[in-house]
Formats: sequence, structure tokens, C-alpha cells
Amino acid sequence: MCHHPVQAQDGPVTLSTYFAFLGVAVILAVTPGPDTLLSLRYALVSRRAGALAAAGSSVAMFVWAALAALGLAALFEASDIAYYVVSLLGGCYLLVLGARTCLTARGRFRNAAVITAAGLQRATPAKKRTTTTPLTPFFAGIATCMTNPKVGLFFLALFPQFTPTAMGPVFAIAVLGGTVVVTVYAYLIGIVMMVDAANRWLSNPRVTGWIELVSGLTLLGLGIYMVIAGTVGLAL
Repeated sequence: MCHHPVQAQDGPVTLSTYFAFLGVAVILAVTPGPDTLLSLRYALVSRRAGALAAAGSSVAMFVWAALAALGLAALFEASDIAYYVVSLLGGCYLLVLGARTCLTARGRFRNAAVITAAGLQRATPAKKRTTTTPLTPFFAGIATCMTNPKVGLFFLALFPQFTPTAMGPVFAIAVLGGTVVVTVYAYLIGIVMMVDAANRWLSNPRVTGWIELVSGLTLLGLGIYMVIAGTVGLAL
């Protein structure tokens, strides 16, 4: 892993500088990743579950921002072992999430077969979607984001470029970190609301089954990639 030092920004923060950072935050938000898939997966359960997953990811992202501003995230830049260990753990967690999501998809396909055999046209959306314990999506969001060391490296790379030399870590955490968190949370909530708006269409268990299956396979793919990357990195 190559590490390139970055220089802190000189001079005060200008509006153009902040909007440049906001643009980077938007790009981060709309780039598909584990947090996006997790919010989508739980939005299929309910709007509340999707919102809790988004909130968990946002809280974890703010923690990463604080760690980067305080210099603790530099551990992953300085130590390949620490980076690959967290990557390996994150990959294992995504494998578990992906497997559970695929199992849920299989259950939805079975439900669709039963409904078809019974001659039922549609299920009630609020009644037929899988239930989950209240805080499960929230903690899943935290775990998914906190076991992704790339988030910490993202903040570690950007903060010096957008934080004036006269400003301390409080500015980086509150202003820059807060901007990223709010942007990402708004995007994830938008996804949750769109899924909820398509509630009637998603009442078909076959449709939700395919969405769950694609999400689960994607999570499995990401998990396999992170596990391989972590294992190979530790072996070298």
C-alpha cells in the first residue's frame, strides 16, 4: 500500500472551497457501497428499518471523521496490518449479511409460490414484509461502516486538504465531517423513501425476492473481495 502525504490548506475557508468539499461528499454519497445496499435491504422490511440502517451508517461515518481528525485513523495509513485486519473483519461481516439476505430472498420466493398456488393477487405491504427487531438495522449500519477502513482513509486524505492550518480537529469533525454525514444520510434516506413510495409494487414477494437476492449476492461479492484483500495483504 502506497501512502502519499498531504499538505494542510493555507488561508481561511472560502465558500468555493466548501462547495468543492461538498461536491466530494456528494460523490461519496451516490457511489454504491455496502451502506447503500444495507439501507436498501432494510427499506424492503419497512421505512423505519431503512431509516435506522441509514442512521447507523451515518453515526459510524461521524465516528470515522472524528478518528481521522484526531489522527487515530492514521494507524491504517501507517500500518498495513491494521488496515488488512479490519478489512478482513469487514469482509466476514458482509459475508454474513449477504448470506442472510439471500436466505431472506429464498423465503420471499417460497411465499410468492404459496400466494400463486392459493390464487391470491396481492399481499398487504405492511403485513407481508419481514419483521425485524427495532435496533438491528441501526447496529447493522454501524457495524458495516465501522468495519470498512476505506471510510477512515477517505477522511484522512481529505481533511488536510480542506482544513485550514489555523483550524483544529473540531473544525474538521464538526464542519467537514458533519457535511459528509448529512449528505450521505440525506442520500440514504432518499433511497429509503423511494423504496417506501414503491410500497404497492414491492408488495409482490417475487419482486422483493429478486431485489433481496441481487443485494445479497452483491454483499457476498464485496465480502469475498474484502476477505481476499485482507488475507492476501496479511500474507505478504
